Formats: sequence, C-alpha cells, structure tokens
Amino acid sequence: MNKLTKLLENLKEEDLKLIKKDLKAGHIERLINKKLQEKIEADMNKVCPVCHTPTGEESLILVFGPKGLRKKASFCALDCLEYFLNMIKKERNL
Repeated sequence: MNKLTKLLENLKEEDLKLIKKDLKAGHIERLINKKLQEKIEADMNKVCPVCHTPTGEESLILVFGPKGLRKKASFCALDCLEYFLNMIKKERNL
C-alpha cells in the first residue's frame, strides 16, 4: 500500500477527482482484474502442459474452451500440440 499512498500524495486535486470517479464507476477494478489475469496467463504459459518443458518465444499457442471460459496453452512443439488435441478428441468421444 506504500506505493499507492506515495503515488496519491503526488497527484493534483483534479487527478484525484478523476480517479475517484473511475473508482466509483468500476473502471479501476476492471483494469486491475485484467492486469492480474494477464499476469496469471503469462505465468501459466511458461511450461508445456504435455511434457512440462519450458516454452520460449517460439511456442505454439492454443486458445480453447467454451465462450466465457476460454483457456490458453503454450506448447513447446507440434507433437505436444497434436497429442493434446488427440486427448481432447478422445475425451469428447467418451
């Protein structure tokens, strides 16, 4: 909370009023939730879900799931992505 307190101490009255308005409207909460979700997704996608190998910049990314519950997975190579897709197909056929 110290960082936030220091930030607020350095703001002008006009800026504080704008922040208060955004806070009441829920804009700040949505912004914070979005940033937290981005951090969680970034942390989750550092390891291949199939072989648990760290993924790098060249990873293959799959976005899947029903609307509203979308998930994102990063795969280290095409064979891991294919294996994952085959497992999903098998689950759906059961």
